Amino acid sequence: MSEVVYLDLCCLKRPFDDQRSTRIQLETAAIAGLIAQAERDAIRMVRSPAHALENDRNPREDRRLAAAIWIDAAQVTVEFSERVASRSGELAGLGFGPLDALHAAFAEEAGARWLVTTDDRLIGLGRRHRAALGVEITSPMRLLEILPGGEP
Repeated sequence: MSEVVYLDLCCLKRPFDDQRSTRIQLETAAIAGLIAQAERDAIRMVRSPAHALENDRNPREDRRLAAAIWIDAAQVTVEFSERVASRSGELAGLGFGPLDALHAAFAEEAGARWLVTTDDRLIGLGRRHRAALGVEITSPMRLLEILPGGEP
């Protein structure tokens, strides 16, 4: 069975960022690679209410609609529950921001092995609190290196 992967919204918005930065270009390519793996069923992507909540706040309709297409194509759906609410509160107590705590709680609830983000602060929190998390927080480039069929 393919691994479950949770991409946070900053990943889904990365292709719309200014591509003059090498880092942004590499992250965009890695995210495209992860989406391609999901299309081949090599991984299963997750969609959650946190994706919709955050995406609906985007004032740019073109970006909001494009991200919604990727969100809707996710193979695993996780719903809001009291357990997710409680867990996101615990994660907020560890220093995770409200949306990051929700994404992490939904990733855990979905049984995702990885929560993928381009947010360095979130990756740092994930490393610091690794023992307390039920999901590994990593970058798109790092995950693509780990996955079979991915490219370093």
